[in-house]
Amino acid sequence: MILKNEFLEVEVTEFGASIVSIKIPDKNGKIIDVVLGYDNLENYKKQDKYIGATIGRCCNRIADGLIKINGKKYKLNCNEGNKHLHGGFKGFDKKFWQGTKEENTVSFNYYSKDGEENYPGNLNVKVTYTLIKNTLIINYKAICDKDTVCNLTNHTYFNLNGEGNILDNEVQIFADYFTENNTQSLSTGKILPVENTPMDFRKPKAIGADINSSYYQIQYANGFDNNWIVKNFNGRIKKTARAFSRQSGIELVVQSNLPGVQFYSGNFLAGAPNGKNNSIIKNHSGFCLECQYFPNAFANKNFPQPILRAGEVYNKTIKYKFKHLYP
Repeated sequence: MILKNEFLEVEVTEFGASIVSIKIPDKNGKIIDVVLGYDNLENYKKQDKYIGATIGRCCNRIADGLIKINGKKYKLNCNEGNKHLHGGFKGFDKKFWQGTKEENTVSFNYYSKDGEENYPGNLNVKVTYTLIKNTLIINYKAICDKDTVCNLTNHTYFNLNGEGNILDNEVQIFADYFTENNTQSLSTGKILPVENTPMDFRKPKAIGADINSSYYQIQYANGFDNNWIVKNFNGRIKKTARAFSRQSGIELVVQSNLPGVQFYSGNFLAGAPNGKNNSIIKNHSGFCLECQYFPNAFANKNFPQPILRAGEVYNKTIKYKFKHLYP
């Protein structure tokens, strides 16, 4: 399904409620595709990098798959060693969603049954992609008949050059703090200042500038893969991060009403099936800015807890705004 106007062309698919492509003219007027994706359904089924997908019921990692709601423990399926990652063995990224297209909107619906991946409650989920001028708006709504976990995000890999690697793409994250990870990429609960560390993206910085730093958080992940805490978060939609390519002149601004953002520099992309036009996907072929609740929240009670109460409506939004800059 394609959404198109004079600024952008966006293709989405019912498999994983995924973004397949985002096409935009570069500074020379050449149309380029600034996201990773596939030409065929089979590669989406085979890939395990979550390229373009809607992630749920809970994005990111949960230690031992253990969650606790109303004093009751649930053990979710552990699909990454002893960790639950991005919804389990067959999360929302591997489901066929029911799609409906209107003029500038595509909506995807999915019914997640009680016990799916061991999550409690029957969850009705709706993901809506809306294209307005130069902005793609993603809205997530969900409601459940039991208290459950809900932490949805989009896992698009961006490459604002349109090809090659993303090491010269510049990133800015509006955050003074990030959450520390252990060697298993699990949040420890410690909240650390970015100041005087390679994790400081308060001013725009090329991804490659510090990606090989000896800083322990970067060494643990072979690059960047942490959660940054959105500055002055108040529950409203606000600017979370931005990225820019001098090569293409394209800027991406990310806005959200979620308290965190996972910046991932595509450190383990190698081994994915070839992408569109048979392009080889390598480490650092794309980067992610995944708006979210903080990872591993159930093991860290100082983090906001991603619990959706029965009958309440989960209503979160992510916006991707594109424009051209000419430095």
